[in-house]
Amino acid sequence: MLKDYYTNPSGLIAYSHSKTEIYHGMDFHLHEFFEIYFFVSGKVNYLIEKQIYHLNYGDLIIMNNHEIHKPSVFPGEAYERIVIHFDPSIISSLSPLDFNLLECFVNRPKGEYNKLSLNNEQINQVLSILYKIGNLSKSTYKGSSILKLTSFVELLVYLNKLYYIYQNTMKCGSLSNTMIADNTDYVIPEKLTLIMDFIDKNSETDLSLDTLGKKFYIDKYYLSRLFKKHTGSNIHDYILYKRISKAKRLLAEGNNTSDTSVKCGFNDYSNFYRMFKKAVGVSPSKYKVR
Repeated sequence: MLKDYYTNPSGLIAYSHSKTEIYHGMDFHLHEFFEIYFFVSGKVNYLIEKQIYHLNYGDLIIMNNHEIHKPSVFPGEAYERIVIHFDPSIISSLSPLDFNLLECFVNRPKGEYNKLSLNNEQINQVLSILYKIGNLSKSTYKGSSILKLTSFVELLVYLNKLYYIYQNTMKCGSLSNTMIADNTDYVIPEKLTLIMDFIDKNSETDLSLDTLGKKFYIDKYYLSRLFKKHTGSNIHDYILYKRISKAKRLLAEGNNTSDTSVKCGFNDYSNFYRMFKKAVGVSPSKYKVR
């Protein structure tokens, strides 16, 4: 069952408040937009890159458009969350010279420090802004889109304030009463982390199970089962989305499509074209000129 799904016709901000009694699962994916995710209820582990975050009520997840991710939802409880997707290019243009509204999304290592565990006061503040954005999303008043944008900017300012507190807490090496500092509380086995690091840094090479098994002295069938056990998905999907993520970056930097295909480890251009369009929604050439 889904509740309260609204989108902005302009495509700038898409808001959804969803409650699912039976969740059918989702594989690794990669967005062109940035995402703010507020966890309400259920039993969920959220995988981002090679980190797995166990979620509790009030946890806030922030992700940029280069971080592959997937929720692992355990059956038995209703899964409820509030999600906002937004176009970073437009938000970036709204940032004043002395304050980057996207700071907490881009100024951190990829796949690290995505989760902010909020205290009660912070939860109430975030929910107040989220509900305001939700109500404005379904409003027919002509000025609603402007009010929605200003409310969203308010949310981004507050999230960056929370992230600044979190950064200082981590630098001090101690917990703070203003925020529960928590990076990740589910540890992927070291062997698997090493393999995921290797995939990330060597996406242009042969990454078959045979090759990975030989390099890391692990049976390829056991590797496949181990990856599935700890991520809920197969290793081939992870490799594909790491390659797509790299391709997006290379194309954005001005590389041509054929060179990008080779640099990302695709065995032929037609396969690259098909997989990129399926994952991103547009062809590599159209993505390059955007």
